[in-house]
Amino acid sequence: MEYVKIQGMTPSVSSKSKRNPTRDNIQGNESMLANILNNAAEAILFLDESQRILSFNKSAEAIFGYAPGEVVGKPLDILIPPRFVEAHRKHMVNFSESLEASRSMAERREIYGLRKNGEEFPAEASIAKLEFNGRLVFSVFLRDITNRKRADLEMRLLLKLTQIIAESEDFDSALEQTMRVICENAGWDLGEIWILSDNGKQLELGSPCFYKDPNLEGFRRKSIEYKFTSETGLPGRVWSSGKAAFIPDTTLDTNFLRADIAREFGLKAAMGIPVFMKNRLVAVMVFFMSEIQQEDEGMMTLISAIAAQLGTAFRRKQAEAKVAKLYNALEQSSNVIRKRLRESEALSQIAHSLGEAERIGLMDLLDLIAASAKKLVSGAEQAVIHLLDEQGEILIPKAVTGLSSSNEGKKKMRLGEGVAGQAIESGDTINIADVKKDGRFLKSDFKPTYRSLMAAPISSGERKLGTISVQSKIPYAFTQSDGRLLRSLGNHAAIALENARLLENTRQALKEANALYYVTQGLAAFNADDLLKDVVELLQVNFGYYHVQVYIIEPKTGDLFLHAASGEVGRKLHERKHRLGAGTGIVGRAAETSSPLCVNNVNETEFFVRNPLLPETQSEMAIPVKVGGQLFGILDVQQAPPKTFTLRDQQLVSAVAGQLAISLQKAKLYEDLKMAHQQEKAMRDQLIQNERLAIMGRLLASVSHELNNPLQAIHNALFLLKEEKGLSEQGRQDLDIVLAESERMSGMIERLRDTYRPTRADERKPTQINDIIEDVHALLVPHLRKNRVAFEFHADPNLPLVPAISDQIRQVALNLFVNGIEAMSAEGGILTARTKFLSDVNEIVFSVSDMGPGISESILPDIFEPFITNSPGGTGLGLTISREIVLNHGGRISAENNLNQGAVFRVWLPVQNRESK
Repeated sequence: MEYVKIQGMTPSVSSKSKRNPTRDNIQGNESMLANILNNAAEAILFLDESQRILSFNKSAEAIFGYAPGEVVGKPLDILIPPRFVEAHRKHMVNFSESLEASRSMAERREIYGLRKNGEEFPAEASIAKLEFNGRLVFSVFLRDITNRKRADLEMRLLLKLTQIIAESEDFDSALEQTMRVICENAGWDLGEIWILSDNGKQLELGSPCFYKDPNLEGFRRKSIEYKFTSETGLPGRVWSSGKAAFIPDTTLDTNFLRADIAREFGLKAAMGIPVFMKNRLVAVMVFFMSEIQQEDEGMMTLISAIAAQLGTAFRRKQAEAKVAKLYNALEQSSNVIRKRLRESEALSQIAHSLGEAERIGLMDLLDLIAASAKKLVSGAEQAVIHLLDEQGEILIPKAVTGLSSSNEGKKKMRLGEGVAGQAIESGDTINIADVKKDGRFLKSDFKPTYRSLMAAPISSGERKLGTISVQSKIPYAFTQSDGRLLRSLGNHAAIALENARLLENTRQALKEANALYYVTQGLAAFNADDLLKDVVELLQVNFGYYHVQVYIIEPKTGDLFLHAASGEVGRKLHERKHRLGAGTGIVGRAAETSSPLCVNNVNETEFFVRNPLLPETQSEMAIPVKVGGQLFGILDVQQAPPKTFTLRDQQLVSAVAGQLAISLQKAKLYEDLKMAHQQEKAMRDQLIQNERLAIMGRLLASVSHELNNPLQAIHNALFLLKEEKGLSEQGRQDLDIVLAESERMSGMIERLRDTYRPTRADERKPTQINDIIEDVHALLVPHLRKNRVAFEFHADPNLPLVPAISDQIRQVALNLFVNGIEAMSAEGGILTARTKFLSDVNEIVFSVSDMGPGISESILPDIFEPFITNSPGGTGLGLTISREIVLNHGGRISAENNLNQGAVFRVWLPVQNRESK
């Protein structure tokens, strides 16, 4: 961290000490420094590391109103408006931790100080870090800029109102615009005008007015009935004195006749300004504010000056109207025949040009108009048409005719530069009689071949389009009549340009309609992937966008992964499986807010993230695609310079996004319907399979019963035969083998009957899970041998009994064993079962693990859902049924892949009865 180090500042030494020249010099320097700080125009404060005030000079006393003893040792917060305190503390912490030695505190936003009397004031300040005696110290230099800002405001206000008054067509419009600007810029809530009556005896409320709050219209309605004579009320007082007047609080002024209605509408301060015309008062402007204010002489002087200009402007406009009327009468009487002939010829030529516009194109049309100007304006030898660029800042020559120098037709000009730039900025026709004598002519490196120049603006309503100009080698070649004719040609050129623009817009609208029609046709398609790919290619090819892409939102993480993108870049991004983190870039911000976001200069956007494959991106627009009220993804369009996005582009892309949403919603409904059909078919197949199993179970039970009776008879006969004497030793051994096998067959038949016996009522009995696993293993021995699967059982010898329906738990174990065996059917392996008592939670757990390929990650989270299976021939219901059985026993079941190989299923069951979840 860097600090400004101050050397040589040491404590002062007592006068009784032995004199030391070096110490005397140091004390002198400190005294000089103190004088400099106290005499400085700016407020200078020193703060310690905790932002407590160490020093407070005289300018700071004057600005803040505090004596040093009132602030030294206290936090800087007392000099800051409360709403800025927290932000200022963070700013100071950031600055203290930065590498900057100093910083201007008004670079990012305006700052304000707080005086002792509670008044806020605008300020400029800079701050620096210093290291003094091993401690971090801040120095603050602050200047009160209240007067400067006020002067700036008054100057801008005066200039703006001067222009408004000069451009107003009549006195009423000038008054209304003036009151509007004063209220908006000076903080007044209502402005009204009181006009001197025709008999000159009273002031009456005029129609021009302005109010910020529509409710103040009621104050105006109630004021209409008032009439003010001299010295009566605020308007009468201003009329009588001929000077501006100010009332801090109208509700306390005994001569303010409208105090009651002012109180009703919350109006306090009021100001009256006289308006004179030829030293005769014609009106009084009155302004109201909802707060109590003290008299502001500067503001009253400013508005009085504006009022004086109102009167002067009105007189000037009256004179201009008379002069114009006289001039028009003389002009019409002397040039009527010539004017009609020239206008007829001009209109004929232009009508012909406009008729050719659609066939020949805009550029050829401009050439025709330029040629017409050269032909129709008497004395014209050269003609040029300049048009504004897309940003409306630079005039570019588009059509030239008759120019002998190629450079003369290639000059570009900004608004206000050159004669053409001045003409379009002012909106007036400019006639340069002699380019060598008129200062308005733009000086160039080459000498022009012409002496006279006239330029007229081309505009359509308020839209400035360009200029049309003519030149002549003869000075003073053009007249006012030529100017009007050139202006008329400019108007017709504007019509031609607007028609061309309308034609281009129509063509663009047709392209947009075709694009939307194509997307709409895609609604009939049920493949969302193909539709998204077609849309991004269509937008890029048909509308010339730099890049188009669609991101889909991943519901669990909120990340956005690329689903479709245009062109070769899109193919590369798709191969890389490009994705954006949640909230990343313009796309992420649009997804977070679920609102469209359009940026025409991404370099000025802090959260923009540039893709290395798209280096030319200058503009980016991200439009949310919502399906069924939920955000599905983002349609992202990027553009390269010089093109930028227009409002029309935003409307087009938003419309395409809307159609995409409809299409995607239909595709989703189709997929849901397809899935429902598949589930219904699987359910139907499972019902058939269940019925077959039920029939087989009944058949097996019947056959087992029929086999069990003769088997018992055989077993009894063999037992009796064993008791007989006279059997050989070999015969007795063979008889023992036959008895053992018959007992094993009897046990197998009993286990088959238990397995396929219909489920009994929910009568849970103490059950040993180790026994159930042994039974299931004995039942599946042939199946294990057939699939080359070995079996290992790690039983907990202290496993307690659990309350369970043994048939159902046996079915769960059977499902898990069969699934594990089938998973290893290709290459064999080891099926491992384990049981364990969890004494801390009073539960038992048994697990079944295999050495197969494991469960696919795509279905693992939903493995217990119906119809989810890894097995090609499986129904996907075995695990669902197992989960229901376990849950009904108050337990739980899980599935996961082993780290090395295979999958493992675990089942937890409570030792005590527990309500099922």
